[in-house]
Amino acid sequence: MAIGLWTLVWPKQLEGNPLRWLRPHKAEPSERELRHKAQKVKARIYDAKLWRMTIQTDGFTGQVRCRLIKMKTLNEGRITYAQNTFGFEMGEDVNTLNAWYSIDNRPAKRWQSLYPVLTANRVPLEGASLENPTGGVVLLPEAEVGDGHVVTIRASEKSQPREFKLKGFKSAMASARYNGCAADDSFERGKW
Repeated sequence: MAIGLWTLVWPKQLEGNPLRWLRPHKAEPSERELRHKAQKVKARIYDAKLWRMTIQTDGFTGQVRCRLIKMKTLNEGRITYAQNTFGFEMGEDVNTLNAWYSIDNRPAKRWQSLYPVLTANRVPLEGASLENPTGGVVLLPEAEVGDGHVVTIRASEKSQPREFKLKGFKSAMASARYNGCAADDSFERGKW
């Protein structure tokens, strides 16, 4: 009679830490869980130099909401973009009804002269107060700014002019379009 050697093979699942195999494994998500996860609102934030893009995608409605903001620095206020319009923030308590602006040192123009264009484009004023309906923001249509690089704004006769540099806007806008903000109406300025 031949006596063979029996060898025992340790199962691969039990290699390493012997307590690891005692932990329960997470089961695959159910279709209901996957559907619920897909219906949530997902937000992505991208930074491109001084410009910040926030893109929200609603899985339930399919709506995409985008925000494009140039962050506030020590020298200049914040710039927002929505509805083909730039918003130059002078400060919440600054009344900008009598503001004048100049693009790339061209002759200054009165901001109120653009009000009919802004109303035709359905761009709302920022402020909620009757004392300061602009909320300290000067709104300029993108067509008015054109290929300008520096926008100078003086809020009133008593204030100093402030410069806002648009450097990097075109690349930030191209990046926003690439990341899902293809429609012009997907850009919003208001608080979410």
